[in-house]
Amino acid sequence: MRNSWKISDILFNTSRIGIAAGGASLMPQPNGPALTRARRVSRLGVGFAILLILDLTAVWAAVDVIDSTRAFSVGAAYYAKAQKIAVVNLNRFVSSHGDSDFAEFEQNIGVPLGDRDARVALQTTPFDRAAAEAGLLRGRNPPTDIAKLIRRFRTLGWWVPFRTAVADWAEADRDVEALARLGSEIKAHPADDPAAQAAQLVAIREIDERLTAQEDKFLASMNAAAGKAKAVVLTVLILTTVMLWVFGMLFAARLFHRQVALDRRLTSSEGRFRDYAEVASDWYWEVDGDRKITFLSELFYTLTGATPDDLLGKDATEFLRAHAADAESLEHLEPFMAQQAIRGMRLRYRRPGGSTIYLSVSAKPHCEDDGRFAGYRGVGSDITAAVEAAQNLRAEKERAEIANRAKSEFLANMSHELRTPLNAIIGFSEIIMNRALGDGVPEKYDAYAADINVSGRHLLSLINEILDLSKIEAGHNEIRESEIGLDILVESARHLFTTQFEKGNLALVVDLPIPAPTLMVDGGKLKQCLANLLSNASKFTPAGGTVTVTARFEASGGLAIAVRDTGIGIAKRDIPTVLSPFGQVESAFHRSHTGTGLGLPITKALIEQHGGTLSIESTLGVGTTVTLTLPHARVASQPADEAAAG
Repeated sequence: MRNSWKISDILFNTSRIGIAAGGASLMPQPNGPALTRARRVSRLGVGFAILLILDLTAVWAAVDVIDSTRAFSVGAAYYAKAQKIAVVNLNRFVSSHGDSDFAEFEQNIGVPLGDRDARVALQTTPFDRAAAEAGLLRGRNPPTDIAKLIRRFRTLGWWVPFRTAVADWAEADRDVEALARLGSEIKAHPADDPAAQAAQLVAIREIDERLTAQEDKFLASMNAAAGKAKAVVLTVLILTTVMLWVFGMLFAARLFHRQVALDRRLTSSEGRFRDYAEVASDWYWEVDGDRKITFLSELFYTLTGATPDDLLGKDATEFLRAHAADAESLEHLEPFMAQQAIRGMRLRYRRPGGSTIYLSVSAKPHCEDDGRFAGYRGVGSDITAAVEAAQNLRAEKERAEIANRAKSEFLANMSHELRTPLNAIIGFSEIIMNRALGDGVPEKYDAYAADINVSGRHLLSLINEILDLSKIEAGHNEIRESEIGLDILVESARHLFTTQFEKGNLALVVDLPIPAPTLMVDGGKLKQCLANLLSNASKFTPAGGTVTVTARFEASGGLAIAVRDTGIGIAKRDIPTVLSPFGQVESAFHRSHTGTGLGLPITKALIEQHGGTLSIESTLGVGTTVTLTLPHARVASQPADEAAAG
């Protein structure tokens, strides 16, 4: 306590020096001009630091006193509880003479005896810490409290209030020793008659009553000592806090004026920056040292439709990774994580409405004055128009390349398809014209004339297909509607391929509703559609295969006409190719089947002119099903039960 008052004196003198230093500009200085502002601030800072250390020391002392009081109270509670249980065990032993009762007595009386040994060790000179710790452990004091108990006992042993409590503790220990000796005597000479047992019980009760009084007295003395210690510590705490407040006010007053000027300049600078950021064509962003997004200028929110709550405070690395436009953009994450500058990283951001915007971001790292990484500052711009223009350019280029390939394949195909019948026409006509076989074989010339006719018709069919597709693409193909039965259309298309099916040893199965529905369509064009499908089925179905024509009514009232074959099939990835003009899965130079590749595209265009659709289902090596679906408006009539079901 004497040391505490010395510290207070030092603190008081230091405060006077600090105040004098703080007001030096107002006081005459006999030794020269006024101290510089830096020296005055430095002295205030030193005084402030000393007071702060003293204040924290006082706080720690108050907490330590309270915690030590708790530790002594806990130890006293274990002391009293074990002593009471020991009395109960000894009373029971007087009557029972049981070894277990006496063993429990010895076990419980060992707790206050352990505290006694600790007290003796703490008061011994030289101090025996090991014996003190062992005694406190036997006294069942929590291991975490032992160091506190020893420290408080040693540091406050000179203080009168604490010495009084220790004296009460020693008095209680003497009664505990008496109780232990009494137990040993009863154990050595157990009484058998009731009168002797009653005398032993009286002796036990007298010691117990004295111990109870001594334990209460110890707690009262310890609480009084703790209260006085807390009062002293709190007095010091209040004094240091008041002086700390005075120094803080002086220190703050000097800093306040400078801070106001700095704040004004900072506010002006931030205002200019925000004005530039709001009117600039680019937007600005910033992340902190943990790579959390701390700032996004207003233009970013306008462009993306995002809100500050969506992004501020979020991880910038995850944001860049989630919105990287492509694999090349992801490569920017490596320098970003390595605290290096990034330039031109492309992001793809989806707006709340579902549209997509493309952004380009660049940033450079910045550091604190001590060199520590402090985050990134960067700019961003809207590059949606440029990206979409590039995408459109690539798409147009791809379409042009596809069209060019299709044209090349078509020309290669046509060179084969047109030359074959033309060669036959020219060759056979020259034979007939020059009578190359003489005049005695008219039947030969007749056969050649028939071949010329077949080749000419084939050539005409090719030219008609090309012209049909040209008219469809030009929008000049008109449909002439009339009512016609589905069975008539299927039969007329089937009749065209009777010979071809017979030569190919193919079975043709027709399964139509009975009676067949009447359709409101352009009969010639729908017949052309069916003929194209049957032609493809016959060409791509091996000998012994089957081609099936079926029709069924849709739930919507429309009609689905399907041509199914057991041919070579089409790979799923090739279906878009066969539906494109001049598209063929096999190369024109390595084909095993003739044709221009216009049949399916023409069929698709014609059925769509009727408001219908064409779909293909196919499995390689199993077969293909092409389905033409006509809308309800094209079905002029259908069986009554089917109409009711629809």
